[in-house]
Amino acid sequence: MKIRIADAEIDFASMTVRENGATKKLTRQSLGILRALVDANGDVVSKDQLIDKVWDGRIVTDATLSTAIKEARRAVGDTGSAQRIIETVHGVGFRLASEVQRNHAPATPASALPCVLVLPFRNISRDPDVQYVCEGLTDEIIMGLSCFRDLKVLSRMTSDVVQAARLDPGDIYKKYGAAFVVEGSVRITETRIRVSVQLTSADTGAVVVAEQFDREANVNSLCDVQDQISQICAGRLAGPHGPVAQVAAQTARDQMQHESWDMFRLVSEFRRFYRTYDPQLHLELRAAFPSALKRDPKSANGWAAYAVLLLEEHRYHVNERPGVDALPLATMAAEKAVQADGRNAFGQVALAMCRLFALDIAGFDQAAETALALNPGNSDVLSEVGHCYAFLGREDDAIRLLDQAMEISPEHPGWYHFAKTWRYARLEMFEAALLEVQKVPMPGFYWYHAHVVWLQSAVGRVDKAKTEVTVLRSVFPGFEERVHEELQMWEANQDLVQSALTHWRAAGLVIV
Repeated sequence: MKIRIADAEIDFASMTVRENGATKKLTRQSLGILRALVDANGDVVSKDQLIDKVWDGRIVTDATLSTAIKEARRAVGDTGSAQRIIETVHGVGFRLASEVQRNHAPATPASALPCVLVLPFRNISRDPDVQYVCEGLTDEIIMGLSCFRDLKVLSRMTSDVVQAARLDPGDIYKKYGAAFVVEGSVRITETRIRVSVQLTSADTGAVVVAEQFDREANVNSLCDVQDQISQICAGRLAGPHGPVAQVAAQTARDQMQHESWDMFRLVSEFRRFYRTYDPQLHLELRAAFPSALKRDPKSANGWAAYAVLLLEEHRYHVNERPGVDALPLATMAAEKAVQADGRNAFGQVALAMCRLFALDIAGFDQAAETALALNPGNSDVLSEVGHCYAFLGREDDAIRLLDQAMEISPEHPGWYHFAKTWRYARLEMFEAALLEVQKVPMPGFYWYHAHVVWLQSAVGRVDKAKTEVTVLRSVFPGFEERVHEELQMWEANQDLVQSALTHWRAAGLVIV
């Protein structure tokens, strides 16, 4: 990896630094210090952290550390008096005071990309039971558009909030920054599907695209329509000649293929569960997917959805069954999703999450990297991988991905804020941590209540913490008995574990 800091270009692979036309060899210590500071992305790196990263935790004197810092400064054209690149934060550690420029071409800033909101499609059929087709079509168009790297597509949760609030295009533009709105309707008869779609400029109200698609009444025809809608919208928005995105469009099309209306309906219902976490819907879908998958064994979306339903049973105890170990079942389903279509981003995400909970970190990394490469513009992909990174202690990467997910999904669940909450708690900024976790409350989700107990206790509001303990026990009566099992995923965050346990006990939770 090559980076530039001020006038110095550092090549970590060759252990060299080039400045003003001269190339110098870096010592292992200087290289390690610079890499640790670069990885911190502007945050402070403590002396202990540097010693752990550079000297593998061996005992190092202050004089040795001071000499190594001087060498690192000298290598990049800095001095202890100037500190224009490596700044000493007295009593804490060191940080980069200069911006890092990476040698790869930077991605287009999200704020510079055309921003699109897809409103839920309307059902104008005589049969109200085909509403699931409108729901599924909306989800698939959002997924298809988010494959185009030249577009920013707001999440389905945001679409639902906008629809419920009945915002007009001008208000959508002001509140969410969406310059374009996709909306449409679906009419289905026994023999025909008719989909009308309109792309409107939210700023001016001008209609950019107005199309109508008339096809035979089968699922493959619907896939063809949603594929065309994605491609037309992206083509009109992403450049004068449309994006060079035929491959992305084909990928999206391949991911969206279903063999039956039944599977299309179940996947659509799963996505509704994924937004609402309705336990009754979870129960119904978990029971319905096995027989549907027997009929459609090549449905990557179906296997991915079933994998996540089983994973929620394992990790959040949704409709937990006594004596059933849901994790290997979830992993098997995720593997079948990837076997059915290795380019299905959500299948890769499901596999990554299952592997993480099985503590297969190498397997998680492989699936997570594949998912991000396949669909880096989808909030579900970004948020789930980011949350997994937080469990692994990869704090900076976690916050970066979750920030991107929140930008795409201004309306989002509260767990998007856990990574930043943990960062504040790690720095013992408990008031800030409490404010962060309460930005989007999640009543009924036991981990939300557990965080509130921890942080209220940490800021000294023990009475409020005890009140929250009552809520936590009602939501998850077995929390105290199973808390250590729950915390196995926090292995890389032992400082947070000890803080949480201490303050949970102080609030009255009985934890052995």
